[in-house]
Amino acid sequence: MKNTIIALTVLLLLAACGSKGPKEVPFTVADRYFFNNGQEIPSDSKITTEEAFKTFFGMATLMGEGGKPTPIDFDKQFVLAVVLPTTTISTDITPKKVEVTEDYINYSYDIVCGKELSYTIQPVSIIILDKKYRDKQVNLLPTQILKVE
Repeated sequence: MKNTIIALTVLLLLAACGSKGPKEVPFTVADRYFFNNGQEIPSDSKITTEEAFKTFFGMATLMGEGGKPTPIDFDKQFVLAVVLPTTTISTDITPKKVEVTEDYINYSYDIVCGKELSYTIQPVSIIILDKKYRDKQVNLLPTQILKVE
């Protein structure tokens, strides 16, 4: 009986300690959006309302299957947007993972830079998260990768 009580106590302690660490959460990449010309890059990557989102982003709808922008329901979701300055270097932002703690969202992503372009681009990445995490502070954790082509 004594061994059973000790084993249960150890299991409860392990479970309590394990719940405090970061937990990976699912996200959806929002496709087919562009950053509106003339807007300043947002100082906060977290956007929680449709009105604020429309201030910064427009829809880049294309014909055919998969041509519509990813739907975002701001009643149930919010977004994290990474917008980089305009550049003439091929640049992709690739989301890796999102982890949450009691107070923070830790968003890890790669910035992959490639060859020189003959035109200017504005790299953008938008991910969609469940609304239950929207009150947490955001830590952006970029990794820059130089890809030689």
